[in-house]
Amino acid sequence: MLEMINSLWFGDRLGYLEQLSIKTALSTGHPYTLYSYESDRLSGVPQGVEVKDARSVMNDSRRVRYFEGKFKALGSDFFRYEVFARGLGFWADLDVLFLRPLEFDDDYVFGWEKPNSINGAILKLPAGSSMLEQLRNIPERDWCPQFFGPRRRLLYYLRRIRGHVELEDLPWGAAGPAMLTYLAQTLGLSNRAQPAPVFYPVPYSQAEMLFGPAERVHALIKPETCAVHMWHSRIHQLAQQPPPNGSYIEELCRKFDVATNGSG
Repeated sequence: MLEMINSLWFGDRLGYLEQLSIKTALSTGHPYTLYSYESDRLSGVPQGVEVKDARSVMNDSRRVRYFEGKFKALGSDFFRYEVFARGLGFWADLDVLFLRPLEFDDDYVFGWEKPNSINGAILKLPAGSSMLEQLRNIPERDWCPQFFGPRRRLLYYLRRIRGHVELEDLPWGAAGPAMLTYLAQTLGLSNRAQPAPVFYPVPYSQAEMLFGPAERVHALIKPETCAVHMWHSRIHQLAQQPPPNGSYIEELCRKFDVATNGSG
């Protein structure tokens, strides 16, 4: 049996892209658990998904506080680390489209987004591993990441002179992809990262092509491609409307019977 895919959603309704992400995952045969801090109010969830209270995974007030403001991505980083600590299976962001099941003979599953950058949109780490424990125990205050170069280190200490530096004050991704990449490299695990075409065939800079002619995306998909990351931060404005006819997203929405009501 394929392992569980886990994800997390904020708000009371899934948009059409999130529904599409889940339906493509289910189509590969994976069971799927969707966590929510408002699980009793959540609507738009495709059939076959188990919805659970996110507090059962992470209820630490130090971490949950990130979900109350604009730092949900940071909170999401720590949430997925707790998923792995409990041995619950894979993590997948809700802007991932699945083409094939995640069948890897490795306890570490992650992929290169681009040279020198490992992304965590699809991720699996072994419970108790050094990598996971270092990620789980990133301080919420006065942490100068080991991967900072001279300029960022100088800026950090200049801020530190004036007072505390909160984790959310650091550059985006410091506790996520940047630290994940650093640890993979320093722990000798970077050779286990999947090549970019496996999870990230569409580069971040070209994410808008998902709403363009489908054949352009098909040309980027390789035999080894398991998933397509949609890069929500790049396409969220486009997703406020139904995808154009003939686009890659529209093609998949038709295939998986997802109503494109514009609420992306």
